[in-house]
Amino acid sequence: MKNKGTALILVLAAAIIISIGTVAILQAMISYAQLRISSCERIKAQYLTEAGMQYAIAQCRKGDFTSPVNVTTEGWPIKITKQEQPDGSYRITVTVQYPGL
Repeated sequence: MKNKGTALILVLAAAIIISIGTVAILQAMISYAQLRISSCERIKAQYLTEAGMQYAIAQCRKGDFTSPVNVTTEGWPIKITKQEQPDGSYRITVTVQYPGL
């Protein structure tokens, strides 16, 4: 009669341990998914910035680049500015207004 509740306690302890493990695994999966989405968004923003830079270079080669220029690529606004440096070169700045970053 002494060991009557032992099985119940063992089953509850096992259920608690399995629950904690499941929660930990789910949190890790959610964290990984959020990290992956964030990484993809950063890559998209980088490519949009590079597209803006290529646009600025093409406009400079044509000789009709006036600053600032606002371009939209795949629905995302890109602002391109050109600043003349003291040595006669130009500094081109590309800004992408990408939400979530």
